[in-house]
Amino acid sequence: MSMHNFYLVLKTLFAGLYTVLAAFGSAVGGGDFAPSQPVEAGDPSTFLQADAIDAGIDIYTPRVEGGGYRYGPSMILNTDGSLDLWCATDGPGDISDMVSYARLYDAGKRSSTERLALKPTAGGYDDLSTCDPGVIKFGGYYYIGYTTTRDKRGLDNDVCIARSKSPDGPFEKWTGSGWGVEPWPMIEYTDNPDNWGAGEPSFVLMGEKLYIYYSWNTSTTATHLAIADASDEIWPATLQYMGEVIPAKQRGDSTAVKYADAFGRFIAVFTEKRFSEDSYVAVWESFDGLHFRQSSIIKANTARYLHNCGISGRADGHIGAGDPVYLGYAYGTWGSAGWSTRLHEIRLSLADAPMTDDTAQENVAMPVVQRPVRVIPDILTVKAANQVYSISEPTFVWITAYDNDGYVFPVLFGTRFYGYDRSVITIVGGRIYPVGAGSTRVYLNWHGMTGDFLVNVVPKV
Repeated sequence: MSMHNFYLVLKTLFAGLYTVLAAFGSAVGGGDFAPSQPVEAGDPSTFLQADAIDAGIDIYTPRVEGGGYRYGPSMILNTDGSLDLWCATDGPGDISDMVSYARLYDAGKRSSTERLALKPTAGGYDDLSTCDPGVIKFGGYYYIGYTTTRDKRGLDNDVCIARSKSPDGPFEKWTGSGWGVEPWPMIEYTDNPDNWGAGEPSFVLMGEKLYIYYSWNTSTTATHLAIADASDEIWPATLQYMGEVIPAKQRGDSTAVKYADAFGRFIAVFTEKRFSEDSYVAVWESFDGLHFRQSSIIKANTARYLHNCGISGRADGHIGAGDPVYLGYAYGTWGSAGWSTRLHEIRLSLADAPMTDDTAQENVAMPVVQRPVRVIPDILTVKAANQVYSISEPTFVWITAYDNDGYVFPVLFGTRFYGYDRSVITIVGGRIYPVGAGSTRVYLNWHGMTGDFLVNVVPKV
């Protein structure tokens, strides 16, 4: 028996035990800061500087013989100093990316059990991917903006949005006219579909105006802005498009934006020269959220080959005076078996001139360290083996669990199916029986973890 198959057997056997242990690993506490109050705009004769205080720590490492990643971290600082963390994670089977959630304590040294917060809707607009999370909270809801793709090549992407009362879901998705099950883009890419498209959103709340920053890629990646009315429950329908606010980058990627109250300005960070030895984090600033200029870089103490970064802030996208500020990013070479995720505390200050010379600082050659496979699985989600089934005769549907080692293994018992149209199918003992022509969505629940799949009943050939 191969080592891979040996672990599959063990993880299948231990899956039941996991559900008991995971109940004691839920995130607790936290707490939101009071809504940020308007502050006077800062002095435009000064420039915001940002420095990584030390070499940071890895908060995720890929597994041996399988790789894995957590990239594009979105972070909310809580009143107890903990961080809510959402990352793009590799998905199982016919899903390319999902969004994981965990709560970090002690500046990232401890973590709650990682959970799956958001994943594609089977047969829906975001069927292939939910990645690049950007999270904000207001009006009692956590909103996750995310990238989804219309092309299996990962091109022609759009921006979607989902909301939940809880940081780890369940989330209802924007449908184009309200909140529900069937997702529809909040921002749709309208350029050449052979380009990467639109995605990687980031949010800042300024009073009742919600600033939405997102990538727009033709041959290069620029940052665009849309503004919505946050007082409207269906605010994605109120978007006003402001166009490009940060020009195309040097092999750059997603831009994360916050408002630094103590300095009276927006701060935007994104990686430059990504996946290279000379990679670094560019820092730009704006006094109105529309017009940005580069103010500094973060390179010293950071890992080489970094990409897809994020910066922490409060629930409304502000950095309060005296708040600790954290920079997170993934690092590792393009095409490698896995990427690590690193977290630094950074220091913000003002200077009389910008610092934009990336050759003035040296980054660190930091190898990606792989961790051993866990015998008892940390299960992220459960799903049907396929997102969509087309059947004309009874068909057994395998329900699989996916853990954060990247293993996919069968769930042998304890699954409940519900919510499907019984005039189209019935399900007995995990077997789907066609009843009549049509389509229906099937929901499943395994010890509190949920999923869905689509069944089309078609005539026999």
